[in-house]
Amino acid sequence: MQRNNIAGKNLRTALKLLGKTWRRNVDNPNHIFNWSNWSSCKLPASATTIDNDIRNGIPENRIARYALCLGVTIEDLCSSKADWSNLLSGEAAGTSKQVSYMPPGYGDKYALQGIDYNRPSYIMDLFSLMGGVYRMNYLISGVELINRCTLWVYGTERHRLLMRGHFVMFGMENFLEAGIFRWHNNLHTHYLCENGTELGYTLTVDPLRHNIVRQRKPFWLRGTGITDRGLADNLPVAFTFHKELLPVPELMTQEKLWLQECEKVRTRPFIAPGEPDYTRIYSSIVSSETLT
Repeated sequence: MQRNNIAGKNLRTALKLLGKTWRRNVDNPNHIFNWSNWSSCKLPASATTIDNDIRNGIPENRIARYALCLGVTIEDLCSSKADWSNLLSGEAAGTSKQVSYMPPGYGDKYALQGIDYNRPSYIMDLFSLMGGVYRMNYLISGVELINRCTLWVYGTERHRLLMRGHFVMFGMENFLEAGIFRWHNNLHTHYLCENGTELGYTLTVDPLRHNIVRQRKPFWLRGTGITDRGLADNLPVAFTFHKELLPVPELMTQEKLWLQECEKVRTRPFIAPGEPDYTRIYSSIVSSETLT
């Protein structure tokens, strides 16, 4: 298992800035074993293991959990240029009671429910199931073409998953950044395209709330969405989609797989009626779904 030395150094910096201890005196209220973030993210309960992660680097299979505990992204934890005083000024330090992606004006109960639905342990369980690269096919209302897209659920942030996307429309590439969070029994995704104009939204079932969905192998989700394609009529565009998690080939990273899938979307951005696999893929998008 490879270790990330920069992440180990950053972990030590973050714990020191937060005033956390991890060796003796476990009765100290600032000891990490008395920190709810630490326990909910299922981080090591051994000071020897923590010291090893700090000195020799964090193993790849623990980086996401440490990042979620600290309230930062995986990229921040692995960056030699991260400003930790600024990164830890909010939720990781326990000073924020708001969820940044929730719209304001609905009262404290709304924000607190958002935090409860998306507590760190739940987000970590979602990431363990959903993290990775997806091949997505979608149908825009009133259009027969099947559009292709690739998505990468690449990390976590306090109370949500982080995702990148890539698709081609009207011959132009579009990259997007997205956040995924739970509300009640569903997962909601807000995304914004790199061009700064196309803001969209999708809704799927929460696989952790449906055991049949959770156990799918390969894992896949079907959902609905709405967006603004910037057409002359200015009408919102509805779409339905099916996305499937891809296995990562041996000796390949998720990032390399993502870039490979982006190239496939560039070379074949849509599937037209009559083309091979059109009927099968079309059926996977529109077929009714039984969850009981």
